[in-house]
Amino acid sequence: MVAITLSLILTAGMIHIFTGSSQTYRLNEAASRVQENGRFAIDQLTWDLRQAGFRGGCRQQVNNLLDLEPNDADYLLFDLENAINGWNNTAGPAPADYQAGTDVLLIKHAARISGVTASGNTPAHANTINLTQSSTVPQGAIVFVTNASNCDIFQNRANLNASTLTRGAAGNPGNKNPGQNHFSDSYQDDMEIFLLRSHLYYIGTGSTGAPALMRVSHHEGLDQVQTEELVEGVRDMQITYGVDTNGNREINVFQTANQVTNWQRVLAIRVSLLLQSNRDFMVDAPMTVAFNGNNVTPGDRRFYQVFTTTVGIRNRLP
Repeated sequence: MVAITLSLILTAGMIHIFTGSSQTYRLNEAASRVQENGRFAIDQLTWDLRQAGFRGGCRQQVNNLLDLEPNDADYLLFDLENAINGWNNTAGPAPADYQAGTDVLLIKHAARISGVTASGNTPAHANTINLTQSSTVPQGAIVFVTNASNCDIFQNRANLNASTLTRGAAGNPGNKNPGQNHFSDSYQDDMEIFLLRSHLYYIGTGSTGAPALMRVSHHEGLDQVQTEELVEGVRDMQITYGVDTNGNREINVFQTANQVTNWQRVLAIRVSLLLQSNRDFMVDAPMTVAFNGNNVTPGDRRFYQVFTTTVGIRNRLP
C-alpha cells in the first residue's frame, strides 16, 4: 500500500510538471506568434504611412484625368490631394466583413516606380505616352506621371508588353475624354512614371473566422480590387491623427477621425493595434490590457498584446 501510494504521488507530480511545462510552452509560443504578427502589422502600416502623398518632385495640384468627379463615391480612392482619410469606429468604404467598433484607414501615394521610361516628348493633348521599351504596366493600372512642375493621373488602357501607355476609353473608372481633357502641360524627356497605390486598411474576418488586419488595394482600377488578409488575430485598430490646426506645420493636437476637419493638415498618425492569440485558454484568467486610453478585458482567456506606433508623414513634415 505504501509503495502504491508513493507511486501515485510521484505520478501525480510528474503529470503536474508535464502539464505546467506544456502550458508554459503553449503560452510562450502564443506570445511569440502575437509579437511576430504585431511587428509585421506595424511595419506594413509604417511603410505605407511614411509614403502617403508622395508625388515625385511635383508641388502643383494633381491633374486627375480619371473619369470621376469629386462628389463621386469612388473619387476619394484616387485623390492624391487627400492622401490620408480615416473613419472612427465606422466602416466607411470597408467591405461587408468589417468588424464593428474599429477604425478604418485609407492611404494613397505614388511611390511605386513603374520601371518604364518615356520616349521623346508628350504634348499636353496626347492620349498616348511612347516608351523606350515594352511596358510592364498592366492594363487598368492607375498611372501617375510627373516632372518638376506638373503631375497627372490616368488609367492605362494599353496592353501589358505594349510600347506605350494610353489614356483611352473603357476601363473602370476609365479616363475622361482625352480630346477635351489634356495633360496639365507637355512633358519632355524628364517625365517620371510612377504607379498609384491606394490601400484601405480595416479589421475584417480572416480565413479562420478570427478577426484580422485586412487590406483592400484599388491601384488597378475598380474592376481589379484586391482584398488580402495581412495579419491574423488583430482584434482592434484605433487611430488618432496629429493635426496642424494653425498652419505652422507643427502638430498641435491628436484627434480621432470624426474630429479631423482638414485631412491635408494631418502630419502624423498614431496607430494602436490589439492582437490576440489564435488559441483560447492560454492564461489562467481573462487579461486586462491598457488599450487606446482605456482598460480592456476581452472576456476570454486568450493572450493579448497591444502595439502602438506614431508615424510622421514625410511628404508633409517641414
